[in-house]
Amino acid sequence: MKTRIVVMWLQLLLAALPLGAAFGQGADVPTAVSPTMLKQVDHEAETTLLRLYRQSPKAQALVGRSFGVLVVPALHADGGILGVAYGRGVLIDAVGDRSYYNFIASPPGSVLGLDGKALILFFTAYESLRAFEAAPGWVEGENGSIQILDDTFMASQRSTAIQPIAGFILAEEGLAGGLSLKGSLFIKVPIYLCAADAASCR
Repeated sequence: MKTRIVVMWLQLLLAALPLGAAFGQGADVPTAVSPTMLKQVDHEAETTLLRLYRQSPKAQALVGRSFGVLVVPALHADGGILGVAYGRGVLIDAVGDRSYYNFIASPPGSVLGLDGKALILFFTAYESLRAFEAAPGWVEGENGSIQILDDTFMASQRSTAIQPIAGFILAEEGLAGGLSLKGSLFIKVPIYLCAADAASCR
């Protein structure tokens, strides 16, 4: 019940966010999306993964062994009244199927620290991926936890266990640490492709 309330509240916040930074989304209503927009989101995700792999070959190996990867290429923070960080991304599973998500973080998450960064999650357990995909809204700390791997962790020679859901916060200078995703929400966006010139097309 608590998770559902959080999801509903954050969905209301999504409605107030600028278009282009997140998918427009109504409750359980498929969103009309142009092929051009999806191509842009996919391209941004692929570019972000290449940046990650250039910075950390170890990260590339971890993602390559995973059951799926969720890429949010650009996080935007609103330090004003809304006090949230948000973005849109794509989840790519091991066979290449794609689904699209809105991400929104609010206090107690490190909202301003996320601005201008990218988020990449990967799933080391199939059950965790399936549970994430099945949830109408997945809240960090309520539905599960995300292990953030930074430069220090990746440079360590020790064999440290990777959690079922882990990820990277990618900054220009490397893999950021000291940031929290607690309370962050991931909402799957049901979409359908529309003609680019249609009035309902985003």
